[in-house]
Amino acid sequence: MGGFTVKEYLALLRTAKHLAQAQEPVQIFTHRDRAGGIYKRTPRVPPEMAWLIGFMVNSFLRPSDLKYIQHKHVEIIRTNHVHLRLTILETKRYRTQIVTLRPAVRIYQNLYNFRKAKDFIGSEDYLFLPHIDDRDAAVVLLSSNFNKVLHATNLEISKLGQTRSLYSLRHTGIMFRLLYGKGIDLLTLARNARTSVKMIEDFYASNLTFEMNIGLLQSRRGGTVR
Repeated sequence: MGGFTVKEYLALLRTAKHLAQAQEPVQIFTHRDRAGGIYKRTPRVPPEMAWLIGFMVNSFLRPSDLKYIQHKHVEIIRTNHVHLRLTILETKRYRTQIVTLRPAVRIYQNLYNFRKAKDFIGSEDYLFLPHIDDRDAAVVLLSSNFNKVLHATNLEISKLGQTRSLYSLRHTGIMFRLLYGKGIDLLTLARNARTSVKMIEDFYASNLTFEMNIGLLQSRRGGTVR
């Protein structure tokens, strides 16, 4: 499923913030409007949707990780390279910790401060939709609300005809590292994203064109060759 360009990614963030502030019309809900007992067919999205979008792109999380990630799994590391260290329950066979990009630190701090006002900052509290005990329902609701953002931005389908979903955010994070990571090696990226080099080459990098990385193709290690 296709990832997003930088322009599209910024549009998603803006739209998520706008929809979080949308006015709710008076409606009569039925069982068809529920996911795990939670109403989902409303124009608004939860306030954390913009943070979720940014967090996934800057941490390479899978949508399934959103079920489990709690505050106890997040550690802020302040060295020369400020980042988050994520240690979450594994959903696949890869067992390494995740090191995020720097923007994830700011996103987490904003989310933490927002949760603090509602007393959801305990070590066992979940980062996203912590008031929903049924975590399968929570992921359904997050996915449903992300689809609202996709619809509002007309980004449901990529230019290559690929249907987009929450998983596209992970795809985007990996693509951005391939494009803008200044020569990051695939093994380092694969291990941190808990996948394989082959998967990155065959799946995540399949939509990249040589022209997208023209800077790397034309770069020189030293000297001048004419």
